[in-house]
Parts: sequence; structure tokens; C-alpha cells
Amino acid sequence: MDCGGSTPRADAATNSSRKSEPRVAPSAGDIAGLVFLGYPLHPPGRPDKLRDAHLPQITAPMLFVQGSRDAFGSPDELRATIKKHHLPATLHIVEGGDHSLKVAKSSGIPQDEVYDSTRDAISAWILKLAR
Repeated sequence: MDCGGSTPRADAATNSSRKSEPRVAPSAGDIAGLVFLGYPLHPPGRPDKLRDAHLPQITAPMLFVQGSRDAFGSPDELRATIKKHHLPATLHIVEGGDHSLKVAKSSGIPQDEVYDSTRDAISAWILKLAR
């Protein structure tokens, strides 16, 4: 992919402990975008303890890939956070997915198919950024 002579840098947000916010460099000008897989918006069962105060500092485009059954933050909660902070963000929902994007076997959808579809959505988002 031609990126105008420079290579876009891909960074991952990490969660260094379950009690901390994901650590992201908010002002790194050479980051083309951030992808969050199962963003921990709050501890399970504690939607009053939001981990979103740092998000408005991030100016790079963000893609949140969230399971529809994620106990750390539902897609609706993430939508509200994106709206509240006016974030440059896109939300991709993995239907039936939990925090690890795993679907129940009873769904009849093979897990590899879920991962392939998620990978395709992330790839499409990255390609859109590169245009």
C-alpha cells in the first residue's frame, strides 16, 4: 500500500492490569489509527465506573470492536461514550460475542468464521484510513 512515502504506524492499546485504563499515547502524531478489541469501558457489573476519561485526548481515528454480550461494556454503552466525547470513532459489533469476541457454540456460527469476519472488518477500516 502506498502511504505517501511513509509507513503508517500501528499501535495496540494494552491493559496492564484489570484495574487500570488501557494505556495509549494520545498525542502520537504518526499513529494512523487505533483498534480496540473488546474495550474495557467499565468493570463487569459496574457501569458507574467508566474508564473513558482519557479517550477525548486521543485524536487518531479509533475502531472499537465489541462483542454484543461484552460484560465490560455493551455496544450501546460504547455508542453513548463515543457520542458524549465526540470521538473520531467507529464501532464494529460482533453479534453474540463476549469480551473475547467468542460466540456461544449454540449460535451455530463457527468461531473461526467470527474471527475471519472481524479481521475483514478491521482490514476494511484500515484500508479506508489509508485512502
